[in-house]
Amino acid sequence: MQPPAASPRDDLTDDQVVALIVDAPALITGYGAELLDTSLAVLDDISADLVGGSVSRNGYAELHGTAQLSISTELDWGTAIIRPYYTMSDGTIKARFNLGAYYTDTSGKPLGEDPATYSVQGYDILKILSDLVGESYALPAGASPLVEVEKILQDRGVLVYFIDQSRADATLPSPRTWAIDENATWLKIVNDLLGAVGYLGAWSDWNGRIMCVPYENPGDRAPEWLYEATGVRSMVAPQRTLEDDYFDAPNRWVAVRSNNVDGPAPVEGAGIFTWQNDTNGPTSVQARGGRVITAPILRLDVADQAALVAAAQQKIDADLRRRAKIKLSTSPNPLHWHFDRIAVADPAMGTALLDALSTSWTLPLDRRDMTHEWSTI
Repeated sequence: MQPPAASPRDDLTDDQVVALIVDAPALITGYGAELLDTSLAVLDDISADLVGGSVSRNGYAELHGTAQLSISTELDWGTAIIRPYYTMSDGTIKARFNLGAYYTDTSGKPLGEDPATYSVQGYDILKILSDLVGESYALPAGASPLVEVEKILQDRGVLVYFIDQSRADATLPSPRTWAIDENATWLKIVNDLLGAVGYLGAWSDWNGRIMCVPYENPGDRAPEWLYEATGVRSMVAPQRTLEDDYFDAPNRWVAVRSNNVDGPAPVEGAGIFTWQNDTNGPTSVQARGGRVITAPILRLDVADQAALVAAAQQKIDADLRRRAKIKLSTSPNPLHWHFDRIAVADPAMGTALLDALSTSWTLPLDRRDMTHEWSTI
């Protein structure tokens, strides 16, 4: 989630921002948008031309962020970058929440309207990486994945990004090629290289900065937000659904490092990583009466054993989470962002405090409730 007191709210405390979202008795909301250049510098505030819309995020999509906006001015569609924002005020304190940066496109100019109102589709600023490479792309053994990621970002014109350097020591153990007939995009190559060192796929933050950071098991992260389904601080709408799908769900995974072609044959702990869910939840070996269900073997191009474990853990965690989903609505919470770790106090869910991961959400700009899909942890 966005840190509550982060810019442009750094004049407020975390408690003030949280209280504004949860407790304000007479909340006033608003919205606006800025036109940006490729360095994310503000060219113009076009809030007067923003008629309405919504912003959505899906952590499992190729382009995580989208926006559906109505704008009453013509922009340079295809190249214009806009950053919508949401505001909240209790009459004394006002907070603004940036909602990402998006390349824009429109289905066409409406005729017979003055001024014309354009229906605008916004694409996550990662869109700058979604073009096809158009030829084979190869890297030699010994290449640094993080150095190559930065080179691609710079060559594609990305000016604002962050690359965590904790695996700057990692190198490719053998040559890596993306063949021309793979139709690889620059984003796929970037994400493959990040996966090779155990990182998440690239994502963009609420200001539009592209982020490249290590994967961290959601279960190891502290909750970033507590939702209460009952009581005076409840933000949760009464209608909510818990979906379980456990049929043939795997409880054993085997990952094999497939790119160390000149090294010794892989063995467990050196080229192979196996993880079995013996006791955790309804898909575990114990819950299935001793039945072991092995997922398809994961063959991964990674730099070393640590990266193999991290990359495999991403797949394992995703498989586990996708089996139990919660679909619901809440009052607006514009702090949400990318794979937020949350806790849910909802007696109807059958536990005092449910651990969950926010995998997708949509926030309308007009104060209507936002919709969510959460996966249990």
